[in-house]
Amino acid sequence: MKPFMLGVVFLLAAIESATAISCYVCNTTDSTTPFQCSEWFERFDRPDLKPVDCSNVYGAKYCIKHIGRFEANGILCYQCSSAHSMYCSDMLVADEASPFKPEPCDHVFEAEYCIKSTAMHDGIGAKRYCSSRDLGNYCNYVRNPGDQIEYRSCIYTCDTDGCNAAPRSQHVSSALYATVVALMIPFIRLVATFLRQ
Repeated sequence: MKPFMLGVVFLLAAIESATAISCYVCNTTDSTTPFQCSEWFERFDRPDLKPVDCSNVYGAKYCIKHIGRFEANGILCYQCSSAHSMYCSDMLVADEASPFKPEPCDHVFEAEYCIKSTAMHDGIGAKRYCSSRDLGNYCNYVRNPGDQIEYRSCIYTCDTDGCNAAPRSQHVSSALYATVVALMIPFIRLVATFLRQ
């Protein structure tokens, strides 16, 4: 009798684990089935969405409904202002000693871009932030009332993680050009002297 009862228990356990719960599986950002996963999808006369068997999830016992904002795969941007920290300046923002690292832009809805703005932000300097809009790449010259000089104000937009740091390649290339020119002058003089002879 004992082996029979043990067999029944195993049979019931196998049947219970074979039957899985069925849940609605959808995402509101899916553009192929718009409005099918909204908060009130039951209000449609004939919703296309049907519960799906969750047997592909091991031991699935619960259906989960997650509402709110999800930007888990969002872009990472530098987020700072040189008015509040000198480390936000072009020369220091990507430095190893800088406290700033690219951070998630979860606080900006549908953030896809990193922005670097050089202008008047509580003083002259740079501001780096996240954006859901492509602001383009351009520069303007600005003169505020009472100013004696014009300020160059620029916006740089990019769409990869941490891309709104200082363009190090520009700093390196400027230094490189100056070095090459300094080294070329004696060489040009030597060639000119040789050609005259």
